[in-house]
Amino acid sequence: MNSTPKVSVIIPVYNVEEYVGCCVRSVFMQDWKNIEFIFVDDASTDRSVSIIEEILNLEFPELRPCVKIIRKEHSGLPQSRMAGLRVAEGEYIIHVDSDDWVEPEYISHLASKAVKENADVVYCDFIKEMEGRSKLVVEGEFTPSNGAMAVKNMHNSIIRGYMWNKLARRSLYDLDKMFVPIYGYHEDLVFQTQILYRAAKVVHLNEALYHYRRKRKGALTTLPLVKSRKMSAENMLKLYDILPAEGEPKESSGIDILIRGGWYCACILNLKMLREHPEAVRILSSMELIRDCRVPLFKQRFTRFICRLVLKRLK
Repeated sequence: MNSTPKVSVIIPVYNVEEYVGCCVRSVFMQDWKNIEFIFVDDASTDRSVSIIEEILNLEFPELRPCVKIIRKEHSGLPQSRMAGLRVAEGEYIIHVDSDDWVEPEYISHLASKAVKENADVVYCDFIKEMEGRSKLVVEGEFTPSNGAMAVKNMHNSIIRGYMWNKLARRSLYDLDKMFVPIYGYHEDLVFQTQILYRAAKVVHLNEALYHYRRKRKGALTTLPLVKSRKMSAENMLKLYDILPAEGEPKESSGIDILIRGGWYCACILNLKMLREHPEAVRILSSMELIRDCRVPLFKQRFTRFICRLVLKRLK
């Protein structure tokens, strides 16, 4: 196995001029030498891309051959990720959000772990950066360390679904068949579900290498609850619909995905969306309550109640 595989770092960019300089410098200062940097400009209307080019030309000119800047029409975060993936040449892929920053050893420690363990996916801990304070977030571990178990644990918050703390083999991305979510909220869960379950080996690196800037102005995480829940519900329910009918990840994680999507619909009383997914309604209306689930029991009961009401109207 190549001891220094190429790593493609994909960085979607949209109106982050206040933060992108910190991000760019941190990724350009990586101590892993075999990297390509892919910036995807989602039609920014501010100076974000100009700042990237200025830092590249003035501070890191030696990296020019390793940098790709893609410009596209505004279509959102999921499509930006896909645009980067289509031109990526690395053996491994990782994503960085353009308002965050990383440690200098971010790529080298993840990639070295992947090489040493012959892992398909390596995920690390991170630091949540909030106004005036920081919080270390340590990801969970699980056995067996395969993709199906990783998806199960991700949908139950043992590990997080973020794209940016997981280095994954490019071969796990089936770009021709991958469902690309319409909405940016919880799009990472949709992508990771389709990537992780194909992994033979998933390894945890117990180091905090990523700085996640929480709740910046204009971020998706600051959307009103009703809007964000609607986006999440549609993403989860459509994800369930497109997964293979038999085998993984539906076999072990299908009910977790459905409960999550169903709860997001139920909590905002979006009955119209539930009616558009009759199979989900039938399953959720008769489901047994699950104790070891991300969605608490009282929320599962409410979801089941709402789905039973919807089911009566479907008959």
